[in-house]
Amino acid sequence: GECQQAPSFRFAEPPLLLEPPFPAGTKLRYSCRPGYMMAPGKSPQVTCQPNSTWTADADFCIGKSCGPPDLMNGNFDTTTDLRFGATVTYSCNLGYRLVGKLSAQCVLSGDGVTWSHVPYCTLILCLPPPGIENGQVSNTGGEFPFGTAVTYSCDGGFSLLGEATIQCTANDNQEGMWSGPAPECKVVKCRNPSVENGKRLSGFGTEHSYKDTVTFGCNPGYSLHGSSVVTCEADSEWKPSLPTCEPIYCGPAPQFPFAELLGAAGNTSPVGTKLSYRCKPGYTAARGKSSVVTCQEDADWAADQDFCIRQQCPPLVIKNGEVTPNNFLFESEVTFTCLPKYELKGSSSSKCVASGSGVEWEPAPPRCEIRLSDIFCGDPPTIKNGMHNGTRDSAFAYGSVVVYQCKKGFTLTGAASLQCTAGDQYQGAWSAPAPQCKGGATMIAVGILPLLLAVLVLSI
Repeated sequence: GECQQAPSFRFAEPPLLLEPPFPAGTKLRYSCRPGYMMAPGKSPQVTCQPNSTWTADADFCIGKSCGPPDLMNGNFDTTTDLRFGATVTYSCNLGYRLVGKLSAQCVLSGDGVTWSHVPYCTLILCLPPPGIENGQVSNTGGEFPFGTAVTYSCDGGFSLLGEATIQCTANDNQEGMWSGPAPECKVVKCRNPSVENGKRLSGFGTEHSYKDTVTFGCNPGYSLHGSSVVTCEADSEWKPSLPTCEPIYCGPAPQFPFAELLGAAGNTSPVGTKLSYRCKPGYTAARGKSSVVTCQEDADWAADQDFCIRQQCPPLVIKNGEVTPNNFLFESEVTFTCLPKYELKGSSSSKCVASGSGVEWEPAPPRCEIRLSDIFCGDPPTIKNGMHNGTRDSAFAYGSVVVYQCKKGFTLTGAASLQCTAGDQYQGAWSAPAPQCKGGATMIAVGILPLLLAVLVLSI
């Protein structure tokens, strides 16, 4: 194969007077352009390959180095190396100003390379500090380089207004300037301050000059409105304005579910006001606690917690029944239930309510009575010469009635009927003793006796 035109490189030049085509295997030796030099370990030869392409070492020539620029009291910055074509940006150390161009490029210089421009950094200087009336500055001679500080002071009887110390700095154009204006020396005297119903906590003197401070507090029963600290300012006035001490008031008398106020109270009451309460019906005074409520300095009422407690109704016990729950305090409500075979007579619930100065159950507790339907009497008693209409060995429920009658010739003595009632311990019992049947032989004897007496008389 053959190769055509020799390749071109920005950093190297081919041999002169060579015309294509070039047979395979042809080697051309290039030379580095001005500003470039041979790269170590690389060959400047370009070879024609059998496939009709040229091959060569990459970047066989590299830019010559300008080396770091020499900038006293400054520095430089670059995004590449320092070889031919590179660009650097200059900057000065704090307190110095750049004189010259801000950037430079590594360019040709004869057979070598050099920086197109190297500026220099000069010290930033301020003008002498301004003088002041009725005062002086600490340093007035010589130069005032960047960072230099000077301090002002005032003559006797004058106060310094402003910053006592200013410093040589630089503006955006890197020109020397003082950090602030010179202070002033003036006569500043603030009146001796006082606050009604208040007191001083600091600044106890009678004469007060510029920037003196006084701290105030209030007497008991008063609260501070405004700033507690005031400062004597340049216009001989206290800033901010002096505070005031206003009376502290509590709001309306507190309300309690268990107590009521004795007497009357307004919507506001001053600190120290004491209000007396009494327990509401159903409550009683708690031991060791006071029913007096006091207005405190935090504008709140202070009171013992739960100084009235609920009274207790007499404990309840119901015979043949149960009470639920077993809490008997005022306003508690209990319910009643009876044991099996018993029924409730009265209300199924009762509440502990106020009654005069005490408490009682309302309505009155019920009682548990045996259910009448569960009361049975035994067989009614049998009687001689008589009978009842009940069936033997049958159940006689409460209220059952049996009727007695005598055999012919006998007369019934006693109750003709008996009823099944509730006796002691709610056991079934018959309402009366069984009756008797009288007559028969006894009555015959009584009727024959007069007849026998009559026969006896006639026989005589």
